[in-house]
Amino acid sequence: MTTMISSGIRASPCIPLACGHRLRGQSLLMLQASRRNRTTGRSRQQQVVQAAAASSSPDDPYKILGLHQGADSEAVQRQYNKLKREKRGDEKAITKIENAHSSLMMRNLTARMQGGVSVAKEVKYADKAQYLPWRPRAYRADNKLLLYSGIVQALLAAWALLLSVTAGTQPVIASAVVGGVGNVWKLNQVFPTSTSSTASEDEKKKGLKNILRGCLLAFLATFAGCFLFFTLPDLIASQLNKQLPYWFYANEKVLLCVGTTLCNFLMTAFFR
Repeated sequence: MTTMISSGIRASPCIPLACGHRLRGQSLLMLQASRRNRTTGRSRQQQVVQAAAASSSPDDPYKILGLHQGADSEAVQRQYNKLKREKRGDEKAITKIENAHSSLMMRNLTARMQGGVSVAKEVKYADKAQYLPWRPRAYRADNKLLLYSGIVQALLAAWALLLSVTAGTQPVIASAVVGGVGNVWKLNQVFPTSTSSTASEDEKKKGLKNILRGCLLAFLATFAGCFLFFTLPDLIASQLNKQLPYWFYANEKVLLCVGTTLCNFLMTAFFR
């Protein structure tokens, strides 16, 4: 009996010894985790500092283009075209602007490929084949072009409405011409060209392309106005064996003129 008790008493010191080993092991693990967290925190701080330094460096592409951090691709493209026009002839400045533009476009494309980032369609689908590259694309005109185009097209519509007997289809032709001029004006802002004798072949081709595209957009707008305001209702009525009111056919030219002026304004204002 005494032997059993004494043996039990001699064995009991092992229990706190084992507990001490476990506590020391846990403390060591906690210390290592704390060091890892401090290291990770320092690395993250270093990344933030490096990013801030990069954004404020003289070679920051946003700073070169005169844009705020995080500007979208459309703003980058507009500013790029504007600066190229302003710095024409200064090869050093043009090279710097083109490098900054390329850098931002690659950043956006990389962000899109990594996922989880919303970018402009030009960048989002930059690595995919384009179908119907000549199709109209959404692009809002500047306020100056919106004002001038709206005033002229409104005057042409008023001409058709107030002087319908003598106007005939002349407002339709005039609207198409005005729309074509407005489209070319906008395209020259988006894709700058040069008419000087020192212009490169690419700039001359770009100017011709802008003219052809502007005329094509005006033709599409004129066709859409005539089709939507007169041809389509007449076609639907004939398919349904219905007769449209007399005033519809009596004011055919007025409808064509109003539809043409409206569609040409919308094309110039919101498409390119």
